[in-house]
Amino acid sequence: MFALEENHPSRRRPLRIAVALLSALALAGVSALALRHGASPKPVVLVPQATTNVVCGQQITASIVVGNDINCSSLPGGNGLNVRRANITINLNGHTLAITPGNGGVGVFVAAESSGARIENGTVSGWDQGVRSDAPLSKVTAVRATASVYGIFLLGVGSSATGDVAFGNSRGIVVAARNAKVTSDVVRENGFAGIVVSSVGALVQTNQAENNGQLGIDDESLGTTLTGNVTNANGADGIKSAGDQTAIVASNTANYNGAYGIEASPGGKDGGGNTAKGNVTAAQCKDVVCS
Repeated sequence: MFALEENHPSRRRPLRIAVALLSALALAGVSALALRHGASPKPVVLVPQATTNVVCGQQITASIVVGNDINCSSLPGGNGLNVRRANITINLNGHTLAITPGNGGVGVFVAAESSGARIENGTVSGWDQGVRSDAPLSKVTAVRATASVYGIFLLGVGSSATGDVAFGNSRGIVVAARNAKVTSDVVRENGFAGIVVSSVGALVQTNQAENNGQLGIDDESLGTTLTGNVTNANGADGIKSAGDQTAIVASNTANYNGAYGIEASPGGKDGGGNTAKGNVTAAQCKDVVCS
């Protein structure tokens, strides 16, 4: 604030005092406002995570961020990494675990004692099974699985595969675990099927199954919930659930498939909202209503 000063000497001092008081009050108001809103947040400093270089066949017993690619073609039949401890995370950190196709092995094998393990964020290529989890409550997230017999294979109760991409395998994602979840995955150009369910109580939701050689989604079990999936341009049915008399089939899209868009079971539950067009079989859908 500017001080206004008159030329008359007798009036200068009172005017300066008034201006000083007003300045002090304004400063106090600013200070009170600052206190009310609190201190400015401290800047967030991102510290890079330490990485661990791995070798073929390594036993992993603690959470790690992988620091390198590995190719295990010189060790046919062996595994890439073996997980042997519960509740740990293997962050592949964008790296690739590879083997020459036909040499067998498992890219990441999660043993049954590794409950709650998490495998994420990388590529597995060329294996018999890209990621196999025998552990309950394990999670496979943001993994790219390719050129394998089984891209991702879940055997542990309550396991899940979320946000993964499985392409160019024989079978993209195989579920042989009770109450497993397969959600928001992309399964494309797999030789037989994109997703195969052979266990009770699976949730198969919001996946994209496209251009697979035979079936987009193959429900071979009981009590499967199939909802919100998109299955287009597969060689046979987009969704086949003909033997699951306790399935729930709702809000799926199935277009331009080589047989039915959706082939459900007469005993299953039609949850509504299913759509199909351009499929080879004129009826478009069986035992479920498709608009």
